[in-house]
Amino acid sequence: MRYLALLLIGWLSLPVYALTQVDIYRAEVAIDSEQKDGEELARQQGMQDVIVRATGSESSLSNPVIKKAVGSSSRYISQLGYGQLDGQSSLKMLFNSGQIRSLLTQAQLPTWSASRANILVWLVEEQGYDRTITWEHSDSSSVAALRDAAQSRGLPITMPVGDFDDVTGVNVSDLWGGFVDPISQASQRYPVDAVLVVRVQGDKIRWTLYDQAPTQLSESKQSPRSGSASGANAIPAMIGGIADYYAKKSAVVVSSKSSEEIDVKVVDVESAMDFFNLEDSLTKLNSVASTEIKRVQGNAVTLTIHLLASQQAFEQEASSIRPLEVTEDPMAGLEPAPVQLPEAPAQPTQLPADTEQGQATESGAVVQELTAEQSAVEAKQPVVAQPAPEQYDLIYKWKAPVRAQVEPELDADSEIAPVLEKDTVENPEDVG
Repeated sequence: MRYLALLLIGWLSLPVYALTQVDIYRAEVAIDSEQKDGEELARQQGMQDVIVRATGSESSLSNPVIKKAVGSSSRYISQLGYGQLDGQSSLKMLFNSGQIRSLLTQAQLPTWSASRANILVWLVEEQGYDRTITWEHSDSSSVAALRDAAQSRGLPITMPVGDFDDVTGVNVSDLWGGFVDPISQASQRYPVDAVLVVRVQGDKIRWTLYDQAPTQLSESKQSPRSGSASGANAIPAMIGGIADYYAKKSAVVVSSKSSEEIDVKVVDVESAMDFFNLEDSLTKLNSVASTEIKRVQGNAVTLTIHLLASQQAFEQEASSIRPLEVTEDPMAGLEPAPVQLPEAPAQPTQLPADTEQGQATESGAVVQELTAEQSAVEAKQPVVAQPAPEQYDLIYKWKAPVRAQVEPELDADSEIAPVLEKDTVENPEDVG
C-alpha cells in the first residue's frame, strides 16, 4: 500500500505537457491482390509512409539513399503481421526505429522528433445556407479525410467532443468570422499546443492556424497562418502544408557523430523534478548526443551538451520544449567580487650609475633609496584582480508547469538530493 501511494504521488507530481508522442514507425497497408508481388509492394509503401512521418517531408522519398533502401524494405522491419483494412487483407509492419534513424543520418535528411504539437481542429461545414460545427463523433467525410491525412503525416490532432460546454461555449459565427477571443475561451479546456479553424464550402476549404496555446491567442502578437485549397484532395493538401510547417520548424539533420559541445545555463530549476524533466527533455532531442552536469549552484544548472548537429539546429529544436525559454543571465551587469592576491615582497630597483637619486655601493651597483613615507604608502596598496566572468553559449529559464500540491519528500541522503545542493558541483559523477 505504501508503494502504491508513492507511485500515485509520483504520477501527480509529473508535469502535464500537450506535446503528443507520435507512433512514427508503425504502418498498415492494404495488399493489392491483383498484383503478383502485392506483399512486397505493401512493405515498400509501409516504409515510405514511415520515412515521410519521420522526416515530415514527402520530398525525402526522392533521396537516392532512401530509394535504394526502400527496395530492400524487409531489412528494416522488426515485426510483421496481417490484418483487415477497408475490407481488404493488409500487412501490419513495425519498422526498427534505430535502423530508420541511422538511414536518415546516412541520407543527411532531417529527423522530426516524435514529440509533436497537438492541434485542436474546429471544423465548420456549410451546406446550402446552413453552417454547422463538426464534432469528434460526427459522421462526416471531411472528418474522416482529416484523420487519415493527419495519421499519414504524423500530425496529432484533437477534435472537440461537442458536449454541453462546447455547444454553449462558441458560436458558428465566431468560428466562421475568426473572432479570436471566443475561440480562445472555447479552446482552453483542451490541452493542446495550437488551434486550427477550418471552413468547408463544398470542395473548397479555407483554414487559419493559430500556432499558440489557447490561453495565449488573445494576447499574442504573432499573426496566424492561413491558406486555402480546393478539389478532392483539399484536406490532405492542407494537412500536408501544416505538417511541412511544423517539420521545418523543429526537424534537424543529425550527423553520424558528435560534432561539437556547448555550455548551457538554465536558471529557475527549483526542484529535483524540474531538473529531471529538463535533462529528459534535452536528451530526447535529435540534435543532442549526451548531456553532462557541469555545475549546480543555487537554482541554476550548467550543462555541457554534446551535439549531433549544429548549435543553430539545437536552438531550433529546443524551442519546442515549452517550459524552456531563452533569457538573459541574471548575473549580467553585476560587478564581480575583487580577488586580493598575496602581496609580493618589495624588490630593490637598480638605477643607472649616474642617477642623482642613487648612491653607489661597494660592489658598484646603485640602489634606489625610498623614504620611509613612500614605503608605507606602497605597503597599503594590495594587488587586486577581477575574476573572469563565466562564459555560456546559451542561457535559458525553466518555467515549470503547474503540478499537484503533493510531492514526495527528499531525504538528505537520497539519490537526487545532490542535484539540489546549493554549493558548486565540480564533478558530474558526484551527482546521483
